[in-house]
Amino acid sequence: MPLKKPFIVLMTGDIDINHSSFNQRRQDIIATTQYDDILMHIKATQFDLILLDLPVNCSVATTPDRLRHIRHWQSVASVPDRLRHFCPPWMEEMPRTAGSSLGRHPWQSELIARIKDPLGMNSKTPVIAIVNPAKDSQSEQQCPAEFDDILTGPITEQRLNELIDLWKTKALALDYIQILLSKTKNNRRLTLTLFEKLFEELPLQVIDIKDALENKQYDLAREITHKLNGSVSFCGLMDIQQPANALENCLLNNNYASTHRHFLILQQRTLNFTCHQKFILENFGKY
Repeated sequence: MPLKKPFIVLMTGDIDINHSSFNQRRQDIIATTQYDDILMHIKATQFDLILLDLPVNCSVATTPDRLRHIRHWQSVASVPDRLRHFCPPWMEEMPRTAGSSLGRHPWQSELIARIKDPLGMNSKTPVIAIVNPAKDSQSEQQCPAEFDDILTGPITEQRLNELIDLWKTKALALDYIQILLSKTKNNRRLTLTLFEKLFEELPLQVIDIKDALENKQYDLAREITHKLNGSVSFCGLMDIQQPANALENCLLNNNYASTHRHFLILQQRTLNFTCHQKFILENFGKY
């Protein structure tokens, strides 16, 4: 069943919230302004969403040793191969992206490289860049492609809650994609076909089950429920399979008094799935 675990967010930088009190009130959000703390958290915790404030992350990370190196290399957009053996290890890890500005946001690339490390636990975690034009008019232009989205700060708590709700919904949709890809052994064409058939057939089957139950056509309701149950079971959609299985058992055992309760759960779980149709079909090729 998608998204059983809590949705955990790492929040850094220019957020219009008191970080210390916010950490005490919200267990689903870790808020920090310190660069070393950010590195510690991304190494120790798998997040569902990461918010990085670019200017603040730069300013809090400038230790004297690193600042000397940045001043030395700040006029260079990307370090030439012949000079890379002179760079400190942390600069060696920084990706040389065309058009990036090494001097302006020196920690931006390092943070992204560490977060997106294929061996790290946050390699697939969405990363949102928080930029503040009042502080840095060019920051949005310099946001690398590795970011999943860009937002203009500061971010209030209300806006933060809306952002989290949006990405929770996206996370559910991505979970469904991963479930079906796993079932088809990463056969993308078959997976897309299954999604299209599920989105087409499940709502119609739910309507037919409802009509059959209302007309006390219990054998017909059982047949349709059995077909729906088989489809969602094959696709690994356990959140829909559970109420479908319960409804089918009630109809098999002539326990008609309980059918309405299980049907309502089945109807809602099906709606929870089909509401992701647009996002899944439009974004399937990206994952």
